[in-house]
Amino acid sequence: MTRQEIIEQRVRDFTESFTGSGERTLKELSEFCLEKRSTFVEDSARKSDFNEGARSVILEIRHWLDYDLSKFRKEENE
Repeated sequence: MTRQEIIEQRVRDFTESFTGSGERTLKELSEFCLEKRSTFVEDSARKSDFNEGARSVILEIRHWLDYDLSKFRKEENE
């Protein structure tokens, strides 16, 4: 597979997984992974690090859901 095919497949996979009934799962993950809340825990660097790791999961999911394939295709063809 080419890089473009891999990217396009990944975007399709994430989109199919988290649209329709998957939107409920995405909402739950957003809350669980602290997407819109602070990950900082006073007096607990370990807990802050753990929270930041969890948050990185939802940010990665959002990255692929929001990925602009048209921009990618344009950049690849330049």
